[in-house]
Parts: sequence; structure tokens; C-alpha cells
Amino acid sequence: MEPEFKFGPLSKGIYMALISVTALIPLISPEYFLHYVLFLAFLGFGLRPFLIKTGLYSLWNSAGVAIQKNWRRKQIDKRALDLDREVELEKYRKSRYRDPRLPKNW
Repeated sequence: MEPEFKFGPLSKGIYMALISVTALIPLISPEYFLHYVLFLAFLGFGLRPFLIKTGLYSLWNSAGVAIQKNWRRKQIDKRALDLDREVELEKYRKSRYRDPRLPKNW
């Protein structure tokens, strides 16, 4: 069965780095070692079900889609404005009558 979502390479890399530091935690602060191991266990086994059951994953996903849609719309509007400006400038370049507002050698 395919999971609803997969963690990306950045989150996997951070998790692997946290696992590799596990051997150093008892040397640095032994009183937090149990908490650290429980935290890693939660990240490894409990985070995905927690995100799905609470609906945080779908909330994050829908917010991301809305942001991407808005960003894409802004890009399309800017491109349309640039094309309109190019058409207007081309009209001035190809006209026989030279607008006095234009610079010389236009």
C-alpha cells in the first residue's frame, strides 16, 4: 500500500543526521539521552500518522497549492503585461510618424 505522502530528501537527510549524532548525545548530556531517543522514535514512526490523523498534512498541502496558484497567476499577468508593452513599442518603432517624445535613433 502506497503511503499518502512521503518525506522529501531534506527531511530524510536531517533525520539521518540526527540518527548519526545519537552516539554523541550520551557524551554531551546524558540526562537528555532518553528524551532524544524517544524524539527520534516519534519522528521515525509517529510523525506521519500524526500529520494524517490531525489533518495538518492536508491543511499544509492545500495552503501550498493556493500559494503556488497565486504565484503562477502573478507570473502569467506579468508576462501578459510585458507582451503588451512589447507590442506597443513595436508599433512605435514601425510607424512612419516619429513621436517627439521618443529618443533620437529610435
